[in-house]
Amino acid sequence: MSQPIVDLATLDLSEHVVPEEELRRCLPQRKLFQLIDGIVHLDVPNNVVVGYKDWDENPWWGEAHMPGRPLLPGVLMIEGGAQIASFLVKQQIGWNNDETIGLAGVNDVRVRGQVIPPARVYFVSSIEKISGRRLARMNAQVFCDGAMVMEMQVMGAML
Repeated sequence: MSQPIVDLATLDLSEHVVPEEELRRCLPQRKLFQLIDGIVHLDVPNNVVVGYKDWDENPWWGEAHMPGRPLLPGVLMIEGGAQIASFLVKQQIGWNNDETIGLAGVNDVRVRGQVIPPARVYFVSSIEKISGRRLARMNAQVFCDGAMVMEMQVMGAML
């Protein structure tokens, strides 16, 4: 991949474009694992979505993950990528919001930078392939401070 799915600098990322209730209906994760705070871009014709997560200067993982130099764990970036991809599939393909999309696989993960709190992290996804009503393959990228810090391909399966 290596090329951004969308150029964040060209988008207005200041306002939510999806109501909170709709976002929460699509994504069941809560509390510590609610990694998408809002959707700031949804491009229906091109199957692209941008969401974000704000981390304050003392995130729950910061004290234990690299003490003295907190770094957002890569597994949380993968989880955020999977969550934004799941949201897109439910919005674009019409998979039932009441059902759960589980992580079926992660391919071609590349860490390209780091996230140091406090930070706003953007999660971007596009649909690569939908196989029937049960399996989807999506591209996902993670950005912080204008730079891509991770990219991957995630596969989700309707559970």
